[in-house]
Amino acid sequence: MHEFSLAQGLMQQLSELANRHEALKIFTVKVAIGTRSGIVVDSFCFGFEILSAENTLTKEAVLEVSEPKGDDLMLLQVEME
Repeated sequence: MHEFSLAQGLMQQLSELANRHEALKIFTVKVAIGTRSGIVVDSFCFGFEILSAENTLTKEAVLEVSEPKGDDLMLLQVEME
């Protein structure tokens, strides 16, 4: 399941960002998944839900996904404290 490994990569990025900014919690994660990216959005979201529930940093995080034209997966914004 390719989407799960992408969600794992996102979690790694979030962890690194939180460390860099000395954040203790992540509240909102906004990503853009291009309509031609080949990523199944529901599967990606499911992977994020499973992984975020296991981590105190992201346990309460909400994933917001937009689907613009294109083939990119981009991290747009992270709200953390």
